[in-house]
This record gives sequence, structure tokens and C-alpha cells, in this order.
Amino acid sequence: AMSEREIVVVTGFGPFRQFLVNPSWITAQGLKLAGMGQRIDVYIKELPVSYSSTQRIIAELWQTLRPKFAVHLGIARGSSLVILEQTGRNSGYSTRDVCSFCPTDHRCIEGGPEKLDSVVNMRAISKHFKQAGMDVVHSRDAGR
Repeated sequence: AMSEREIVVVTGFGPFRQFLVNPSWITAQGLKLAGMGQRIDVYIKELPVSYSSTQRIIAELWQTLRPKFAVHLGIARGSSLVILEQTGRNSGYSTRDVCSFCPTDHRCIEGGPEKLDSVVNMRAISKHFKQAGMDVVHSRDAGR
């Protein structure tokens, strides 16, 4: 029916290094407060900066909530811009997480594809934001 509400999941990260409260989590909370219209339920989740926990939680969110869309927020050190990532990468993870774990082969998902592209056209969306006077860029090389 037309009155059915859709779920959008928004995730931010928990504490990491000097960030006792991670700015990405504050942003997720702000998106929930702002809302996304009458037919959208915004579900927010704080993810621990942990390779294994985050994989498990994301899989659970997709299975249990069956969201229409998911927005995963993170912070890019030294950047004041909003960066819309077109592509997520599986390799190049050399940083230890909050459990002091770092994947041995520096891959997020063992045997997984090297990249995962969003179906959303981030370049087009970033242009809309730019026209509205906001500092938003798109990227094809997500931080790790």
C-alpha cells in the first residue's frame, strides 16, 4: 500500500582514538532528528570501530530491518568537506581497530570482491549539493 513506511538505516562510528564521541555518530543522530519525510523511518545505529563487530551488525541490520537504503557515515581525517563515496574497497586496511585487531591480509572480507559500488550516482548528488552552496565532493576511493 502507498501508506507503507520505508526504513532508511544510518550508521555512524563509536569512539576511536581522540574522538570520545565520534562526529559521524553525532551526524547520524542529527539525521534522525531532522527526519527524511513522512513515509521514511530513520533507524540509526552506532557501530564500534571493530572489523568483525561491524560486519556482523551490518549483516543483521539488513536481515532484520530490510531497509530501502543505508547510509554509512565516517570521518576523513583532515577534511572539512562532505565526501560521498561511490566505491568501497576491500583491501588496504592497515589500521588496528578498538580491539587492536588488524586483518592479516589487510582485507575487510576474506575472499570478498575488491570493490563494491553504490547504485547511487554520487557525482550527480554532489553536484546538487554544490549548486546549493555546500562543500560536497564525490570520490571513488573510500578511506580505510
